Amino acid sequence: MLTKRSPHPVFSYLIYTCCAIAFATVPFGLKFGTDIFYVASYLSFIAIVLNIRYYTRDKLKFIVSLLFLAFGLGTIFWLVAVKQQGPYINVYRAYMSTARLIIAMSVISLVALNERIAMQKITLVVSIAVGLLVNTYALYQGLWLLQSRIELNFDRTTIVAYLLTAISLVMMQSIMMLKIRFRLFFYIAAFILTCSSIILTGTRAAMIAYPALILLTVIVTKNIIPIRHKFAIILLVPVLLASTGLLFKDMVMSRINDFEQNVAAVNDTQSENSVFSRVWMQIVAIRTGNEAPFGQSAEQRASEALEIIKNDPQLYNAQRYLTVHMHNEILETWSLKGAWGVMLLLAFYGSLMLLSFRQPRNSMLFGVTVALVVYGLSDVIFFSTEATATFLLAIIASFLSAKKPHTATGQPTC
Repeated sequence: MLTKRSPHPVFSYLIYTCCAIAFATVPFGLKFGTDIFYVASYLSFIAIVLNIRYYTRDKLKFIVSLLFLAFGLGTIFWLVAVKQQGPYINVYRAYMSTARLIIAMSVISLVALNERIAMQKITLVVSIAVGLLVNTYALYQGLWLLQSRIELNFDRTTIVAYLLTAISLVMMQSIMMLKIRFRLFFYIAAFILTCSSIILTGTRAAMIAYPALILLTVIVTKNIIPIRHKFAIILLVPVLLASTGLLFKDMVMSRINDFEQNVAAVNDTQSENSVFSRVWMQIVAIRTGNEAPFGQSAEQRASEALEIIKNDPQLYNAQRYLTVHMHNEILETWSLKGAWGVMLLLAFYGSLMLLSFRQPRNSMLFGVTVALVVYGLSDVIFFSTEATATFLLAIIASFLSAKKPHTATGQPTC
């Protein structure tokens, strides 16, 4: 019987099975992955309706889920107000897709945050399996198929780097949380595997950020591994990073040389410059946002941007990205949705960070959240359906990883 005290466990098993399937399929560009994610959200909605008092009794968790919902609905309301056919229709379609995913995640998160079943062990096993599957396939593309930059089944290597980061952070922390012998050696081997696959994407931001995120996650981790193991990992990561970098020296040097060429061509406004184009885009985003602090359409932003570029030709490289995005999550939001959009985005980040440090501390969620913020400094994660879905699934996995078995006194076992 479904009651306030005891929601039927069948909902939990069905919802998380759907999430696990989505986590394993979205990184390969399979539409089935996002479809099954929506199925999980429908099941979650039914569970909440049937057990509304149970799922709303913890006010903090309920408010956090409402903030997630507000973030997604805010984008929908903006789309309803400004969407129109034309050369910028792909901008609207991209945001419609990611907004729907965020709304779905808000519903699933309310179930996951209030989950009473001990889901930690199965979550860790699934996370490790998915991480090994995706990273092994990435290495297969790079080492056997000899792709210059691994793409999985996408056409943007940067998206692949973001996917791999989210999945790998979850896998690495899952290995750390497993209570098995020699987990330190498994952790080291997994770091070499994941770091290698990220290097082979050729994405400079990920090559720098991923090892830093690993170190940060280890530092924040509490009561999971002995202090001596924590220090061993902190000391070994730089050594392993250097060794992996030497192993893939050609890729690393090509990305360094490309960076140097971009710096040398800073004054060439006509050539493609992946480094300084981001700077010019962000300047344009700030200026166009200042013209419409309460939001505007993509068409209006483009019109203002073209006028700005006309008066300041050095910003010319930003023009080619007006039909995409401005390569900074906060500034992109500012330029399109205005102050209220930025507030909802920051509330989303803040909610995740709050949950990370709520007792018991959730280092996995912390690492995924910081990755989301860091990559948002030079790109727009919530523009890509696959990147958004993967990060949202990583967040849900982080929630479930904290669901430990309880003792008879009701306290989590350590």
